[in-house]
Amino acid sequence: MEKNLRRQIDIFSIIRDVLREWATILLFAVSASLLANIWVTETYVPVYTSKAIFTVSAKSTNSSIYQDLASAQSLAERFAKVLDSNVLKKKVAEDLGQESFTAKTSVKQIDETNMVELTVTANSAMDSYRTISSIMENYDQVSHYVVGNVILYVIQQPTIPLAPSNSKSPVKPMEYAFVITALAAVLYVAFFSYRRDTVKNSHQMKEKIDAKMLGTVYHEKTKRSRKNKGEHPSMLIENPLRSFAFVESSRMAASRVRSQMDRKHAKVAMISSVAENEGKSTVAANIALSLAKEGKRVLVIDCDFRKPSQYKLFGRSEDEELDLIQALKDGRPDTAVVQHKQTTLYGAFNQKADPSAERLLESGELKQMIDRYRERMDYIILDTAPLALVSDTEDLARLADTTVLVVREDAILAKKINDTIDVLNQTNAAVLGCILNNAVQGFTAKAGYNGYSAYGGHYGKNTK
Repeated sequence: MEKNLRRQIDIFSIIRDVLREWATILLFAVSASLLANIWVTETYVPVYTSKAIFTVSAKSTNSSIYQDLASAQSLAERFAKVLDSNVLKKKVAEDLGQESFTAKTSVKQIDETNMVELTVTANSAMDSYRTISSIMENYDQVSHYVVGNVILYVIQQPTIPLAPSNSKSPVKPMEYAFVITALAAVLYVAFFSYRRDTVKNSHQMKEKIDAKMLGTVYHEKTKRSRKNKGEHPSMLIENPLRSFAFVESSRMAASRVRSQMDRKHAKVAMISSVAENEGKSTVAANIALSLAKEGKRVLVIDCDFRKPSQYKLFGRSEDEELDLIQALKDGRPDTAVVQHKQTTLYGAFNQKADPSAERLLESGELKQMIDRYRERMDYIILDTAPLALVSDTEDLARLADTTVLVVREDAILAKKINDTIDVLNQTNAAVLGCILNNAVQGFTAKAGYNGYSAYGGHYGKNTK
């Protein structure tokens, strides 16, 4: 039951979305609070209240306090009828020179006493005082019909009120507006978070995506280094600062990729994603590194010609070796292949974006390079651009044996992912499976605050 509920409603994802939008929610709540302040200020109409207090006793000479209490309660009920009498209202209006009776009146028994309180509220202090005075002078003309055998004594005469009885303070309306708007905004974000048909956890990955699930790579929280001018620390699994969960989940995903590739006799795997910032470059680098740690000879090629990032992930400095793009143009791509730290991992990296990626593919140099290294390497990993952003990724699929699609948790609509899988399955590099990336256990993930979007930038722009 609990697992099924998590499949239908991912409460962690909803709460993360709400926390991610806290600034917007706060802005709406504060705006509503300020509008409430303006509304109260602009619509405020002061009213004034005058009151008089009577004691009630029965006309009988031997009446007891219990009779007086009962008389007070009965009088309060009947006196309200007197005040609501059209005869009295008309008389008071004539007395005040008004066309109609506009004041508000009320009468109540003071708890546990034989006293009755009469209040009159009007738009001005003088109207309030004059109205209650007129009522006290004229009520006896109709009261004998409903009041009966009781005696009224005035113990507190009405006075002219010196201040409005209604507060001008907007604090309460502002508080109500803030709370109600904040709750409404939270519900709005939660509703659309629930309705958004993305992959929010591993269960949904299996249910929504038309491909085998190869693993889950957990979210790794990182901070920019102050010493190195805000640079991000290495996201490679060989970095001792990386968490156990991140390293082990990356290795397990790589192991499943290798197992599936061996089963299909595939040597060249294209690692891609549907959209930008899903972490496919980091996943590709760590798959290659994991396979090399198993003793396999691995070549990782940065085929993302518009937004290269592998050289940053592997910590290669600029001009340290010949750039792959230039080597392909010169017809000497092998000169761009470098060994990573005396391991069995090799890389061919780009440092500068090049918009002429299609011409590079048409030249056939990259295909020839891959064909040569098929004999020298156990596995070749191609880090390509996202399929939804550029067209040459489908051309690169012709050079690979299979494709691993990286899916960032709660980022891309499931329909788009499945459409991409359908397109890839029509190429030589059919989808081997998907890796759920940046999976979060809890409420801590924040957009853009992790290693998967560390190298920013936009496709189609040249870097210098």
